[in-house]
Amino acid sequence: MTLIEIQMDRLVGPTHHFGGLGVGNVASRDHAGQVSNPAAAAIQGLEKMQCVAELSVPQFVLPPHVRPDFAFLRSMGFSGDDASVLARAHDESPWIFSAAMSSSAMWTANAATVTRSSGGQGTRGRTTITVANLYASLHRAIEPSQTVDDLGALFGDTVEILPPLCGGAAMRDEGAANQMRLLGDSMDSDSTERAIDVFVFGDQPPMPNAFWPRQTQASFDAIARRHGLSPSDVCFVKQHPRAIDAGAFHNDVVAMSHRNLLIHHERAFANSTFSMQAIEAKFAQRTASVLNRIEVSESTLSLDDAISTYLFNSQIVSPGNADGPPVILCPVQVQRHPVAKSLVDEWLASGVFSQVVYVDLGQSMAGGGGPACLRLRVPVDESELAWINQRARWTPRLHQSIQQIIRDGYPTSVTLIDLASIDFIRHIGRVRDQIAVQLGREIRS
Repeated sequence: MTLIEIQMDRLVGPTHHFGGLGVGNVASRDHAGQVSNPAAAAIQGLEKMQCVAELSVPQFVLPPHVRPDFAFLRSMGFSGDDASVLARAHDESPWIFSAAMSSSAMWTANAATVTRSSGGQGTRGRTTITVANLYASLHRAIEPSQTVDDLGALFGDTVEILPPLCGGAAMRDEGAANQMRLLGDSMDSDSTERAIDVFVFGDQPPMPNAFWPRQTQASFDAIARRHGLSPSDVCFVKQHPRAIDAGAFHNDVVAMSHRNLLIHHERAFANSTFSMQAIEAKFAQRTASVLNRIEVSESTLSLDDAISTYLFNSQIVSPGNADGPPVILCPVQVQRHPVAKSLVDEWLASGVFSQVVYVDLGQSMAGGGGPACLRLRVPVDESELAWINQRARWTPRLHQSIQQIIRDGYPTSVTLIDLASIDFIRHIGRVRDQIAVQLGREIRS
């Protein structure tokens, strides 16, 4: 049975600000303290969703996380009523205050790791999701409980949703941003698609010098076990330490994949020749087909330029209403960079892609997130798709409703001091609730 890869994005929240909190995230560091524009950020993300949906790809929308996280602030020792908690946290610990306000859950690729089992003889496969623990960063480690709730409300019993891994820093997990599902053209005897999952970790020697790796091999080992994946269906690959030191804090900053296509930078993976041979061999063995792999050399596009343009964080989708090559959605930074754009033009000319769409995600990019960071891919079959909460599926009507809420209620400029106002927080809480209602969710503020 052919699967449908739905795209799931979380709307940027009204507390979006540049806190500079991202570990190993150069863009986040460089924009720390600047004035953000939550309204622009949310509309830019919504417009990207529109681009995907208009390609007849199922696009679903998650509401912003509830922010600030008052329970987290109180657990950090800030007591009193809400106004007192805000004032104390802002004055005494701006870092913790910023974490409690973070809208980083918008980078939905980090929400979870998603796999699809092939099923046994005569049984259908099943999608399994492990929500990421995000232990590497304080502001992200407070996300998983809300993510579990949101995924449960969206999928119900359609997919299996597992809680985050426990175990602290040794099991830190950043989700699908470090995972690639490579798909062959042939089917198993039970009509399920043949695929392998590539899991990319950053720890283990040789280690990066500048930044802490945010994904461990042990966490992906555990996820593969709990998802019941066969050793023949998985590859574990180490990210190049030079890529991490350059600011590729996730694999999807230096590599992208879609079905049988893998495009990566020369310095994406440690022991690159061995790693690629292993992936190609396992892919051929499992799928009885050849992987279409494209490597971009350092001499063609430097690692620094790859990270500044986020070329490899482009989003690739197959239009639902047409056969043929997929479409690539690139950040406008790629269009503005002569070498990066020439690579995309070359891929178009050679038939790798049928179309390129350049999207303006300036607010997200300033925090270190391109098109692929903003979405989570979930494979489902047609019957499962019908059971997903359809009120959260992108439609022109939903787009107009949410866009109007953003324009009426989101701030157009935010710094950390703005977020210390209890009146401001109460206002944006009401705005967030309006969005949740549009998406068929209960009010949680």
